[in-house]
Amino acid sequence: MKYFFILLFPLLAFSDVKTEGFIIQVNDRSVYVLSPERKNSLFSVIVENRSLSDQVGKFIVGSKILKFVSVASGKSEAVEIENKSQSPVVFVPVSPAFQEVPLLFGKKAYEIPSKE
Repeated sequence: MKYFFILLFPLLAFSDVKTEGFIIQVNDRSVYVLSPERKNSLFSVIVENRSLSDQVGKFIVGSKILKFVSVASGKSEAVEIENKSQSPVVFVPVSPAFQEVPLLFGKKAYEIPSKE
């Protein structure tokens, strides 16, 4: 059994990170997004607040508000989003304010830096 883990560990270390939903990591100066490969009309989003202040945000499609989320500093919150339209869902940090973060399927991982 010990040898099984020794052989398996290198395979896990170099494998691609895959997810079935979005993971949004909110930092003090940037937002990092990990996205799923396949598009679904119903998907989950985990918002991880790694900043020093509490985070309030909303998910929108066009001008329609889908959900609000409030995440304390150092915590995470999971929400389910249903989007049957062709427009992308956008995460908008409200407090503290930050630029909009589009949730793009199939892009794997991307970062949204703060506007200076």
